[in-house]
Order: sequence, then C-alpha cells, then structure tokens
Amino acid sequence: MKKLLTITLTATLLIAGCLPEKVSDASAQNAAAAKTAAAVEQRAAQERQQAETKLREQEARTARWQLAAVLAVSIAAFALLIGTILGSRARHDSDK
Repeated sequence: MKKLLTITLTATLLIAGCLPEKVSDASAQNAAAAKTAAAVEQRAAQERQQAETKLREQEARTARWQLAAVLAVSIAAFALLIGTILGSRARHDSDK
C-alpha cells in the first residue's frame, strides 16, 4: 500500500510540474490585451485625425463660399446705389 501511495504521489508531482504556469498565461494575455488596446487606440487616433482633416477642408470651402456671397451682395448693393443715383440724375435732367 505504501508503495502504491509513493507511486501515486510521484506521478502527481511529475504531472503537476509539466503543467504551464498560470502567471505566464496571464502575462501573455495581458501583453495581447495591451497590443490590442494599443492597436485600437492607434486606429481611433487615425480616424480622429482624418475627421479633423475633413472638418478643416469643409470649413475652408465654407469660408470661400461665404466670402464669395459677401462680395456678390456688396457688389449688388453698390450697383443698386449707382443705378439709383444715375436714374435720379437722368430723371432730373430730363425735366429741364
């Protein structure tokens, strides 16, 4: 009986010694999780940079159209004033 117990204990110790360490699994999982988190963070940074670039382009286009609209309205107002002055002057000259 004692011999059987010794064999069983020896076999148990040998089998337990062959198992992988849980610490290395945890560290491997932590390293993999860190790599995944870094990749996700890098992807988010790239997407944010692309969104900011698109936003700057849209703002530049909007600013150009706003400038063009302000110039067009200013020219139209100036032409209306000049036309009013010329029309008034022409009516005044035709009455004489």
